[in-house]
Amino acid sequence: MFKDFITNWQLNIHGWIYEPEWGGSISQSMRHLFDIEETEQLKLNSLFIERAKTFFVDNERGKQISINLDNELITLKNKSARNGHFFDSLILPAKQIEILRTGYVINFKAVTRPDDKRDFIGKIHLIDNKGVSIISDIDDTVKISEVLDKQALLKNTFINPFKPVLGMAEFYNNFGKNITFHYVSASPWQLYQPLTNFLTENNFPNGSFHLRLFRWKDSSLFKFIQSSQNHKNKSIKALLKCCPQRRFILIGDSGEHDPKIYANIARQYPQQILHIFIREVTNNIDYKEIFHGLSKWTVFKNTQELKTSLQDLIN
Repeated sequence: MFKDFITNWQLNIHGWIYEPEWGGSISQSMRHLFDIEETEQLKLNSLFIERAKTFFVDNERGKQISINLDNELITLKNKSARNGHFFDSLILPAKQIEILRTGYVINFKAVTRPDDKRDFIGKIHLIDNKGVSIISDIDDTVKISEVLDKQALLKNTFINPFKPVLGMAEFYNNFGKNITFHYVSASPWQLYQPLTNFLTENNFPNGSFHLRLFRWKDSSLFKFIQSSQNHKNKSIKALLKCCPQRRFILIGDSGEHDPKIYANIARQYPQQILHIFIREVTNNIDYKEIFHGLSKWTVFKNTQELKTSLQDLIN
């Protein structure tokens, strides 16, 4: 979703088409899989089902999708893949984008078939060639997930209400209005809607999502989230390459691979990385070794520690 020089914008579209298949037998399997007691599951039944049901769906393959963009129906060229996900891009003139955009967002509706009365709302997040973006992790950076503890991770993902990391929303909003946000996370696309709701309800800035494709038969959720290195690396580099004149701030935590990933990217793209922030959730990490040769990095436990660093960046 970035500007091609001055005259055109390239709009990247990503969606997922599926049919729900939630039922009692699946619900029972989920409880067994996560070692959830029956009484506990029933007490939070609606929350559990909301997050779990998209992991058991019938993916629709070979579907051609259209989008309604300001009452103009545009049929996408690429059909949905075996996993139900579809990807395409559009080239639109800059003059038209200025009419369609609200800030850094363009809203549209996906159309599956003419007789389908349901509304499927989508957002296109715009990135100017120049400016500043924040690339943020989600789990244990803005949302308490406890990724390193299997049972805690599963319960924080499917049972417990999502809890924000104290002070992070305020920290993000203090960067100002002309900053775009990109949430790059190991979380699967099945959690897109609950995560979107969480960010909105806790006053985090709106932004694009860069999550992962996941199937139960390929991996357990615990191992899947822990193996985030390749996904984050590719997603962040794609954002940097699309806008080489843009500057980026990387924010993550020490629970997974964020320090090493961010340090390597800062070395490869030194002119584009303004700063790295790491929320410390584990001990015994040699940050001086990881960030050797780099000066623009900060490790913190409490967001109150970041006031000076943030003011320096703003100045």
